[in-house]
Amino acid sequence: MRIARLATYLVLFVAILLPVWAGCQANPIEAVSICTEVTKDGEPKTVVNTLAPDASDIYCSIKLASPSEKSNVKVEWYIINSEDGQYTDYMIGNETIPARTRYVVFGFVRSDRLLPTGSYQVKIYYDNRYIQSVPFSVGGEAAAPTAILSDAVMCTSLDLITGRPLDKTDIFPNDSAAIYCVVKVTGASFGTNVKARWTYIDGELEGIKNKDIHTASTRVEGREYVSFSIGRSGGNTFPNGNYEAVLMVEDTEKERLKFRVVEPSAIPGPFVSEAMTFAYTDEEKTKIDITGKFASTIKEIGFSARAYNVPPGTELAVRWILKRSDDAIYADYLLKEDKAVIEGTTPIIAALKRGDNDMPKGDYLVTIAMNGSEMVTLPFRVQ
Repeated sequence: MRIARLATYLVLFVAILLPVWAGCQANPIEAVSICTEVTKDGEPKTVVNTLAPDASDIYCSIKLASPSEKSNVKVEWYIINSEDGQYTDYMIGNETIPARTRYVVFGFVRSDRLLPTGSYQVKIYYDNRYIQSVPFSVGGEAAAPTAILSDAVMCTSLDLITGRPLDKTDIFPNDSAAIYCVVKVTGASFGTNVKARWTYIDGELEGIKNKDIHTASTRVEGREYVSFSIGRSGGNTFPNGNYEAVLMVEDTEKERLKFRVVEPSAIPGPFVSEAMTFAYTDEEKTKIDITGKFASTIKEIGFSARAYNVPPGTELAVRWILKRSDDAIYADYLLKEDKAVIEGTTPIIAALKRGDNDMPKGDYLVTIAMNGSEMVTLPFRVQ
């Protein structure tokens, strides 16, 4: 009886002691700093409590009591309350890093848009055990943004999802359906006006020189690719000659791109232009919708391009690839490959048809290769 009673006392003693002992575990974290600069070793350099809405470099520097090869540190970034009332306890990012060094640094990357003003918090976990929260705030005025143009190119094909150029050239066949000028815009405030002016410099049109032939503009914000184009009218071709595209921001000239239009036979081959994906919009397959986004229930995704001055005996390969499925089951999966031997100047037409089931949702690619050399890669998405 005494043994049983003693055992009961021991169980009660352990039950009371365990929570106290657990609460007294050594804190694995010595210090936490929100900062805009860190040293190469991760030590905080510029510690802040309040960040501007346009802050681009935001770090959480965590000093560990001792490094560990087996442990990890996790942080969660939260908007606790935004002043506009749009966000409350809203997670905007999280990351886990091994605890192998004395300082562990987490960086938060702001999107193109400004951070909402209000109160924020970083929650810190060690081996999935919550340790502490560190508050900070976003307030004040953002610096006036200045739009910067970069990576301006002339091209024949666009990524239909992002708008970025798929090729780069300064010589175009005169039977091109369209000629594109693409530029990357960064740091633009809302409503910034970007304009393109197209000029025919000289060429086969006698008596016509330095004539402006087209002007177009668009409003942009933040960071994005902007494209402008000119197309030939009716069944006409572009006049052969020298051209220029001038890019402007709010009527101030920023970029000047020169290009030529020539006879198709003068294009250095092999040359692939006008790559695009599309969907048929009627049963007779006479009308198409040029797009880079397709429903998973679509029956057929079409692809077209045009090849110029291909040497005889060239092997053409059109590959359809599921780059990454949303469910993470497929990655870099070859769905279909069509091969043919081509030469000269010829259209390239291909199609990916759905089977009995819906197409997996995710990111896809269609690539054009000639004699094993990749010529064009066009991304598209099934959603």
